[in-house]
Amino acid sequence: MTGDRAQEGKPRPEIRRLRAEDGAAFLALVDAHADFEGMARPAADARARLLTHALSEPPLYRGYVAIVAGEVVGYAMVFLAYSSFLARPTLFIEDIFIGERERGKGVGTVFLQRLAAEALALGCARMEWMVQHWNEAAIGFYVAQGARPLADWCPYRVDGDALAALAKGAGLPATGS
Repeated sequence: MTGDRAQEGKPRPEIRRLRAEDGAAFLALVDAHADFEGMARPAADARARLLTHALSEPPLYRGYVAIVAGEVVGYAMVFLAYSSFLARPTLFIEDIFIGERERGKGVGTVFLQRLAAEALALGCARMEWMVQHWNEAAIGFYVAQGARPLADWCPYRVDGDALAALAKGAGLPATGS
């Protein structure tokens, strides 16, 4: 994401929950996001789960899209975490991505404003997300929006074979897909 600037005279982007009819555009943006970050695009089964998990009741995550002139130009995936010390939820932004043509036009600002309003409506004490160290444009944009890096915290991850090995110690049958 580059530094967004509100464009006077331009209609404000619409930010709304992901709908089934947004599926193809949403998945195209997920692919563009993977390309941007140099990651593998989701496989066919993962693509199906992305839509199913967002559109199920209750959803496993909340999907949002940004719409400009009737076109889906960005997406966000969020979920609730919980703070034991604040005793309130946190809105965690797993992904927020604006297509290249719309970056720098205020869409990211409107998206974060909408997510902040959603966080407050849900009783959240904060919003959190991660950004790649190399993505200086996004870092600058987030700082301009009032975000600050969490220098005291290091993200950790267990996945793939390491996740399976760790779960094996629980003595429960393996589940999930």
